[in-house]
Amino acid sequence: MYDFESVSRLNGYIKQSLQDNPYLADISVVGEISQYTVVGGKHAYFSLKDDQAVISCAIFQGYRNQLKFTPEQGMKVKVFGSIDIYSPRGLLQLIATRIEEIGSGDLHEQFNKLFEKLQKEGLFDPAHKKPIPILPRRIGVIASGSGKVIADIVNTVRKRNPHHDILLYPASVQGAECPPDVIRGLDYFNSEKNVDVIIVARGGGSFEDLFCFNDEAMARAVYASEIPVISAIGHEPDYTIIDYAADVRAATPTAAGEMVIASYEDQKKEIDNLALNLDIAINSFVDSRRKALEVYKNHKALHSPAYYAMEQLAVVRELRTRLDAASVRITGQKSSELNELKVRLEALNPENVLKRGYSYVCDKDGNAVESVKGVNTGDSVNIMLSDGKLVTEIKKIENKDDGGDKDA
Repeated sequence: MYDFESVSRLNGYIKQSLQDNPYLADISVVGEISQYTVVGGKHAYFSLKDDQAVISCAIFQGYRNQLKFTPEQGMKVKVFGSIDIYSPRGLLQLIATRIEEIGSGDLHEQFNKLFEKLQKEGLFDPAHKKPIPILPRRIGVIASGSGKVIADIVNTVRKRNPHHDILLYPASVQGAECPPDVIRGLDYFNSEKNVDVIIVARGGGSFEDLFCFNDEAMARAVYASEIPVISAIGHEPDYTIIDYAADVRAATPTAAGEMVIASYEDQKKEIDNLALNLDIAINSFVDSRRKALEVYKNHKALHSPAYYAMEQLAVVRELRTRLDAASVRITGQKSSELNELKVRLEALNPENVLKRGYSYVCDKDGNAVESVKGVNTGDSVNIMLSDGKLVTEIKKIENKDDGGDKDA
């Protein structure tokens, strides 16, 4: 038995043994990331596990900055590095120098999943697209602060129209720092309201190089921007998620420069044409008014007021003729209606009925007797005929309903 005498000596021995073991000095292992944490913006610590075991891992700042993606909980990855032990705590670790996504983390599969998700949410809906202003006063560009891209955009805009400002927000356009940099640029322009349109641009590269623009948070920031956004990522065949979320997609950064501002010469020609058309329209209007004035100036009414009075008198005569005709027509119509009512009233006149041999009975006061119940035996009544009346006394009353005498 060997006596190490202290824990630190034991851990030191293990550490040296691991470093001397060639099988553990340069390894790779596949697993799922768990509990990924970046400490102080520098080193990252996480666990790598499978369904049966787990190992602690660390990746230091220099190597973490070289990653082409941001490791997240649940990602299936392949980690390259070496096995070491953190002596003060006796913690066995896999010290990573490189991390690659594999399996479910395949870049194309990630792209397709994110595309389907955002499309279902409506982030690519054409109805949401904002129009690009025709004459932006200032153009915001989110791109690398150095390199060909910003130079191409500036040169293109300056050639087309030198009277517009360009404001650059420098950002990383590759790697893990790209999404947060671009989002900060979008937030800056939207909060300051100091530009009329934003271009997010990057030159060509591989699918992996451009993959940082397939970021969900970046796509949502582009969609939420109140200022119109033009995406200009890579070259013509290259499509990223923010190309679909942006209001307009340009095939290249140079194309974005051509798209964002109209040519000064083209604008000048259009303005000249509009000015010419306006001048023609004004001259035509003035000419038509001048001709109308000439007609009015030569009108007889201006030279002879009596002529105008005669014209109006003719109008009055015409109106009077129409009024007389209308009066005759209405009077005839009303007379016909009155005659019709007279005939109907004559037909209802009781005297005309008496002339046909009928009569009616009334009491001594002249009130019509309508029922046997209104008189008694011995009452004196008048029988009214067409040429006079008969005064008589009631001797007997027979009730039609029961056939008996009223006094019985």
